[in-house]
Amino acid sequence: MSAPAPLLPANSARRALAILGNRWTLLILRDALFGVRQFNQWQARLGITPSVLSTRLKQLVSAGLLERVAFRETPPRVEYRLTDKALDTYGFALMLARWDQRWYGGKPRIALTHKTCGHATDPRFTCGTCKAQVTAHDVRYEAGPGAKRERISAPRLRRATITAAHRRATHGFLEHVIDLLGDRWSSEVVAAAFFGLRRFDDIKAFTGMATNILSHRLRLLTADGILERRAYQERPLRHEYALTEKGFDLYPEVAMLLRWGDTWLAGKEGPPLLLFHKACGGPLDQRVTCSACGEDLIAKDVEYKLEE
Repeated sequence: MSAPAPLLPANSARRALAILGNRWTLLILRDALFGVRQFNQWQARLGITPSVLSTRLKQLVSAGLLERVAFRETPPRVEYRLTDKALDTYGFALMLARWDQRWYGGKPRIALTHKTCGHATDPRFTCGTCKAQVTAHDVRYEAGPGAKRERISAPRLRRATITAAHRRATHGFLEHVIDLLGDRWSSEVVAAAFFGLRRFDDIKAFTGMATNILSHRLRLLTADGILERRAYQERPLRHEYALTEKGFDLYPEVAMLLRWGDTWLAGKEGPPLLLFHKACGGPLDQRVTCSACGEDLIAKDVEYKLEE
């Protein structure tokens, strides 16, 4: 009999990762946001086995992110359509694309046009109160009405091994950032870093991770250039893990996960954490906006093109 999940501080990003923190889940949602609806289309694009795809689609339907809709009676055929809950991940997806392109470049590159204003757009993470762009250094936190300790159960997770065939099938689009955030434990370590936790024991207490799993993820994140390992004490020698510039640039993704979790998973109690923008002093209403006109970017108003 397995031990119960540990009691951890409530956190909307962790709740979101319990649903989204899987590589195949993120790839399925990525393609759904770009128009894929049918089983055989996902299978061809992702190189995923039918059994794994079927399981992930059932989980997304159960989580309220996809709905199964019949589109032909004879022979019977169904497709999977995004719900409002899933469409609300669009800002998060845009920030994933921004980070992946900024730090890894390469092809294909996504070119976005905001149909509302008619201009090419470079999505920006902004404060909805004052409209200014925001970085991790610009935000302070307070306990929210939903602050408590809770257990979040999730399947046993490991860093996925992706074959070369699978990588070719995914077209390389967002593969680096999805490899990172598609591993829930790595994502939780990154989130802990944004809350100022740098030392092994503090990160372990925040995430509830086993020692060996945390050690492994810290090594991987350091090798990926997300974290920097540095000594903070000589006798005895002790190390901490600080975000690099590349790591800090993941903040919009973490903040948009918090927003999505607050919106869809916080319930009647409200958000566990309140965010404030230091520059204007107001609540940080996390937004992803158009670089040309400043309006919110939503899926139906954005055209995209993958440039080889």
